[in-house]
Amino acid sequence: MFKVTREETGMIIDEILAIRERWHTKNHPFFRAFAEGKLPLRAMGVYKAMHWKFVQHGLASFGILYARTIAHEDVRKAIAENISEEEGFKAIPRAGHVPHDHSELIFRFCRTAGLSEADVRAIKLTPAWWARALHYYQTAVQEPIGVVLAMQSTQEGQQPALNTEVVLPAFARHYGYPAGSPEIEFFTEHAEADVGHSQRQATLCAKYLDSDAAKARALEVAEQACMLRWASITDLYRREYLGEKEILPSGVD
Repeated sequence: MFKVTREETGMIIDEILAIRERWHTKNHPFFRAFAEGKLPLRAMGVYKAMHWKFVQHGLASFGILYARTIAHEDVRKAIAENISEEEGFKAIPRAGHVPHDHSELIFRFCRTAGLSEADVRAIKLTPAWWARALHYYQTAVQEPIGVVLAMQSTQEGQQPALNTEVVLPAFARHYGYPAGSPEIEFFTEHAEADVGHSQRQATLCAKYLDSDAAKARALEVAEQACMLRWASITDLYRREYLGEKEILPSGVD
């Protein structure tokens, strides 16, 4: 049996984090435009609407992963805690926090950005968002546990820096929503909640990457997810900021 030493565990996590940082969406032109106050607020609403649709597939995949890891108590409990926070049954472990249904937080912000709950529910995922959602779901269905956790850590792990370094300062500086504004509570919540989520996922993934082949596969799948995340934001940048029209067949709206 291949055994991962303490030193190798740190190396695996470092390699996964390096992939996340290489493709980190805090550096994407879409969010740079937001940081400069140049992005229409509605564009951020569309971003969150797309995210809501993506999360529906993500939550379904968490359920599948929970069933797959029923014999692995540490992973199973981490998944249950994550879902409990997402659904509003459990607060993130910080003083003063109360549980929030994260869907409600998304709908609340989207209303501020000019999209009703019906608009959010009816929005169609762009091709890159579809690819990202399906990749995330399929990874949870068929990849080894350590590979799934590695991929997940690169996704939730982008939220803290994206929100604390870019999104929240921009809301206060350019859009009239200072820290503590209820309209942007989704972003405040995930600036904190996903710190613990991603750290736990990274630590657990190292434990379950129990072969050289699993490690290599984890790096491959994690980078695929990061590339698709970047591409999904590129879709929004082209459509919501550059104003590019989608190229469709004749007669298709």
